[in-house]
Amino acid sequence: MKSLRLWILFSLFGMSCMFMLTILNGAKRLDMINLQADKWQTLTGEWRIPSQVESFLHQILEKSKTTALSVAVVHASQVVFQQTIGVVDKKTKKPVDERTVFRTASLSKPVFAYLVMKLVDQGALDLDKPLFQYLDRPLCDYSDYQDLQGDERYKLLTAKILLSHRGGLPNWRRRRLTIEFTPGEKFKYSGEGYYLLQFILENMMEKELNQLAQEKVFQPLGMVQSSFLWEKRFNGNFAVDLNTGLRQKIMRTRDRANSAASLLTNTADYAKFLLAIMNGNGLKPETHNLMIKPHIKITSKHLHAPQGTNPEIQEALGDAKMGVAVTGGRVDPIQAALARAKTMSPGEFEAFIEDLRKVAAAKAGQ
Repeated sequence: MKSLRLWILFSLFGMSCMFMLTILNGAKRLDMINLQADKWQTLTGEWRIPSQVESFLHQILEKSKTTALSVAVVHASQVVFQQTIGVVDKKTKKPVDERTVFRTASLSKPVFAYLVMKLVDQGALDLDKPLFQYLDRPLCDYSDYQDLQGDERYKLLTAKILLSHRGGLPNWRRRRLTIEFTPGEKFKYSGEGYYLLQFILENMMEKELNQLAQEKVFQPLGMVQSSFLWEKRFNGNFAVDLNTGLRQKIMRTRDRANSAASLLTNTADYAKFLLAIMNGNGLKPETHNLMIKPHIKITSKHLHAPQGTNPEIQEALGDAKMGVAVTGGRVDPIQAALARAKTMSPGEFEAFIEDLRKVAAAKAGQ
């Protein structure tokens, strides 16, 4: 297994639930070392035991005004800590359990990217072949893509370009869909790009996304509580308050899957998926390497800003990979230090931790 640094995947779904996974694996300095069955050591050298973590999670739940929180910690090819706390419904106070599903929003994208790479391995898709060649008529002849009439640049779009957010498409269209720059030239985070690739795959495979995902991803990996579509079995055990602004988006998933945003799952299932990615399970070695390698440098100040050329921003925000884009905010000392930390010696890393403490203290005093 390749050595990974500390990754934290975190999403806050409105004011309803949290879905968090911490992946720890092998890195000598950046991950939590000396992990045992009953305790582990943090980045700052402090030991943690499950009861402390449980107390901390309850504090997060209360302070964030959410109703449910699900957490899993993965280390050395196994889940070493997992807990789901809170309630499914504020009125009934029904507690969450191991079957409770969460809306994962953009954490859907890596799962879809993995599905695409499975199809590549099977010879059903060429990552570098222009996608319009998989259709029986021009893309702009389809109702959802009529806005592209007269812009031949759509013929440059490939699966590789869309998966690495280089298609020139907006995150989501507002009124009209436009291509904002020549595909392949630079990075721009785009849910539309993933949805377009989904449209192409469904047409060429003659199957809908959720059926493909069940066959190629969920069933092989044992992700029994996962779906890109709402299912009746989720009724009464879904950790999202439908009375929030998310209601319209969630209700859409009853009829139409969205590769960029509609995945419903829990941390137990998503941990299985992440372990598959970390280990390269289900993919040929060359395909796995292609999926996890960087494809373009992200040089914008934040995820949806125009691309720039500032080298400090490049270092702070990192790279775009297939299914993964680094989500940054404004560049500050902590972000820049985190980006450089992977090259530090043990002594430099200790100094880095001390610098983080100073920055945090300064921010607290502002």
